[in-house]
Amino acid sequence: MRLTISEGVAIAVLVGVLPNVAAPADRSVDVSVEHQTNGISESMYVRIGGIDQWIQIRGDDRANPVLLWVNGGPGGSTMLDAPAYRSWERLFTVVMWDQRGEGKTFEKYGESEAESMSVEQMLSDGIEVTQFLRKHLHKNKIILLSHSWGSILGIHMIKSRPELFAAYVGTGQVTHLRRQFEVAYPLLLERAKANSQAEQELTALGPPPWKSEADYETVNKWADALDPPPAPPTEEDRRTWMRLPRPQAPAYIRAGLEFSNRALSDQIDKEDLPAFATTFAVPVVLIQGKEDLLTTTSVVRDYFDRIVSSDKRFIELPGAGHDAIFRNRHEFLEQLLTQVRPLVTKNDR
Repeated sequence: MRLTISEGVAIAVLVGVLPNVAAPADRSVDVSVEHQTNGISESMYVRIGGIDQWIQIRGDDRANPVLLWVNGGPGGSTMLDAPAYRSWERLFTVVMWDQRGEGKTFEKYGESEAESMSVEQMLSDGIEVTQFLRKHLHKNKIILLSHSWGSILGIHMIKSRPELFAAYVGTGQVTHLRRQFEVAYPLLLERAKANSQAEQELTALGPPPWKSEADYETVNKWADALDPPPAPPTEEDRRTWMRLPRPQAPAYIRAGLEFSNRALSDQIDKEDLPAFATTFAVPVVLIQGKEDLLTTTSVVRDYFDRIVSSDKRFIELPGAGHDAIFRNRHEFLEQLLTQVRPLVTKNDR
């Protein structure tokens, strides 16, 4: 079951939803971090789970907390989005990971790893990535940031090895997809009244459960299309990444997204996180777009209310939807700075 059609198309989609991005390419713009004395900018294959998996590490100061971003999709590589997150790299060392079956990891192996595509295997991979980062970056604990499909994997990771993590941050948080779709459908139908084609297609489907993958893709399509518009770009956006040439997403990005969805959809559909995980040994921060009608925010709030943790925080971003981490990334960063970074103690660094 695909959580969202747009995830994993990287900057081609991100640019497509931001206003006023037609600035000319300017090769003099520098969005790298290599000039920083204590910065880091690395991209490499690392042996994880018996295969080489692609990892990117970028930040201005190695003393900053490490933020491991477990992306959605499944298969939604975020690597090409990195230039738009330059401001994040001043406050965190940001790690993007092309999971098994996506991005450059998929480019290397294609569909040869189909038999290994399971939540259990990817949980093991995620723990190995975390252990690699702790050793490579000389950190005791890592902040885990998980979006959409990644929020399933992220919950499994912090339940499995909580001692590795300083905090868990979930956004577009999956709880139980069928339940979230049931709540989302009438709300999505109401929003669709402003779009006759959306209203017609969604009305024809009727309420869930739906009969086919194509039905779910229709819901995903309109949930994405009717998501609130992105926040306006900042002046820094205009000076930096928006002036760079727009890269075309390589064919392997889309191929990995489609492959991962085929391989994992049935497993994702069976996940019921409230039945599996409500007690946590790490702080839990859920940052939800208030208008999320895919991983419906009201259902996420119900899950949050059941969570037991030494520190838990629920933040709603007004005017944001399922892709708040992309479309409202400056407001999202503000929450990471004020709500999450203080949770990383000196002993965690």
